[in-house]
Amino acid sequence: MKHILFTALATAIALSTPAFAADEINVSNGISAAGAPLAAHGVDLVALVNDGNPVEGFATHSATYNGASYYFTTAANLEAFEANPVAYLPQHGGFCSFGVSVGKKFDGDPDQYLVADGKLYLFLNAETRAAFLKDVVSTAKTADDQWANIKSVAVGEL
Repeated sequence: MKHILFTALATAIALSTPAFAADEINVSNGISAAGAPLAAHGVDLVALVNDGNPVEGFATHSATYNGASYYFTTAANLEAFEANPVAYLPQHGGFCSFGVSVGKKFDGDPDQYLVADGKLYLFLNAETRAAFLKDVVSTAKTADDQWANIKSVAVGEL
């Protein structure tokens, strides 16, 4: 009986959730109040990019973009994101950019980030960030090339 209820609930959620390829965006398990999975650990990307401040946003200031929900600390930050989401979205779907450079999708932690050439990069931890920083230009290019190959591949298949 529990299995039947779970299956029915999972089907209902899947039908009401915007479709995007498996693991193209690093999101939390579950669904936000907006009906989409939460991306960037709920951190306000505008505050992160503009102020270097990885602060958690609020569901009351949320936007959904490409099937993922993003939270912001203020209405002004929400408006800035909605006006130009690409300026604030992390590279490589919010996965660890160093991990992507080696063909993997590791969690991207907004506390471990880099803004370089107007692009936001997230990393699994301080070690992967340090490895990326050894050669930002080359590693970013390698990550971009790898992302083209693994973007639509499920995490478990890498």
